[in-house]
Amino acid sequence: MYTISRFSQLCKMSARMLRHYDKEGLLRPVYIDITNGYRYYENSQLEMALLIKKLREYKFSLPEIKTILQTSDRKLFVRLIHLKMNELSKEINQYRQIITEMQEMIEKKVDLIQGERRSYDILLGMRKEVSVISQRLQINIADVDKYIDSLYDKAEESNIQLHGVPSVIFFDEEFSPDHSDIELMIPIIPGDERDISTEWQIKKLPEKFIATTLHIGSYDYIGYAHIALEEWVESNGYCLDGPPYETYLKGPECDCCAEEYVTQICFPVIKKEKQ
Repeated sequence: MYTISRFSQLCKMSARMLRHYDKEGLLRPVYIDITNGYRYYENSQLEMALLIKKLREYKFSLPEIKTILQTSDRKLFVRLIHLKMNELSKEINQYRQIITEMQEMIEKKVDLIQGERRSYDILLGMRKEVSVISQRLQINIADVDKYIDSLYDKAEESNIQLHGVPSVIFFDEEFSPDHSDIELMIPIIPGDERDISTEWQIKKLPEKFIATTLHIGSYDYIGYAHIALEEWVESNGYCLDGPPYETYLKGPECDCCAEEYVTQICFPVIKKEKQ
């Protein structure tokens, strides 16, 4: 049998994605060690993993893939293929329409730079004390998912029980995609919280007031959410009480397009002293 890390190498899928497929009932490990939570796969499952990967390339959703995997009806499979081909053909036509509209905008000299600013609901609340596994890194921001997967693996290897979704603190004063200074954090169930690694640590985030909002959609436009929070903090007499962070409630590991991503942006705040 293969560990989840080794099996992920064989099928060229991240361990995080394999866990997601397990959760969705698509590709379950053949054995999970109850003493440490380690997941194991058999070599016979490689064919299934590659089939799932191919069907994802063909733009099938996870529920559609589950239907395909559960049927031995060749006619049903062919019918689903035809339905997907028709769906993709419609998307191609939609993209052609978008290209036509873009060309018209250029020809009519429409201002492409000005965009519509989004509105955000801001909430203020108390974040309770929370224990997290964290890792400070200087990385290419495009690799952040890989490092999140790695942190999940480290937690599993150390028998640490996770209790939430990942968050990222950005420490750079300006955006530097090739060398981003970040801290990854994943909430855990409190236990033996001593540091047990030179690469990562377990620590407690103290109770704090948090101003927060939700951004729905691509990360490209998440700056609007940060601006909305900054303006709210300033206009309501608060100031930052720690670095802002983003919590990824729904992202690339889910079966959805970027427009459906859900990110919570949090600003630790404290009331300004009256002059």
